[in-house]
Amino acid sequence: MNDNLSRRARKKQETRQRLMEAALRFFREQGYGDTTIEQITEAADVAKSTFFNYFETKDAILPALTEWRLKELEEALLPERGAPASPVARIKQALCLVAEDPLSDPVLARRLFAAKRCHPDLRPVHALARLLSEQVRQAQAAGEIRADLDPVYLGGVIRALFFQQLMMWHLDYRPVPLPELLRAMVDLLLDGIAGSEWRQAQ
Repeated sequence: MNDNLSRRARKKQETRQRLMEAALRFFREQGYGDTTIEQITEAADVAKSTFFNYFETKDAILPALTEWRLKELEEALLPERGAPASPVARIKQALCLVAEDPLSDPVLARRLFAAKRCHPDLRPVHALARLLSEQVRQAQAAGEIRADLDPVYLGGVIRALFFQQLMMWHLDYRPVPLPELLRAMVDLLLDGIAGSEWRQAQ
């Protein structure tokens, strides 16, 4: 009996994963607005009604996609998986990987935040800040970032700067390739912008 339940649970998990993979592929290839639930379910080889067993609406799949992609990002940032040994380098890598993800498209980002307003308990909206905060903690332990700073606050600052740079990029402000811009943003944050006379001016 437990075996049957386990198989049933695995089948449900596999179906949910197929739906998410199909949705992400269509969102990447043709955009969110032009993707239909029928296309997603056909690609996942399930009936249209099956979609609603897992997600109330097309919008409702976005938080699940975000959570899935962020889990993959966490794994990609493990040094044993080939990520840089430097935590600051991992922060830069994380931002570049998120920027490349289809879910960072402005249309999808707006949809995700709209879903958050309807469902305040959705965790993925804040997951990137938590992930960055953990990398900040590791950077503090490694001496790469000042230990007297609140890592949660700094993780939120990095996330806010990231989305600001991403928005400007999508508005055609493209002085350099996006990964280079994001790495420079982190360097600027760590180096600071104060001139030699700043302290005397306080």
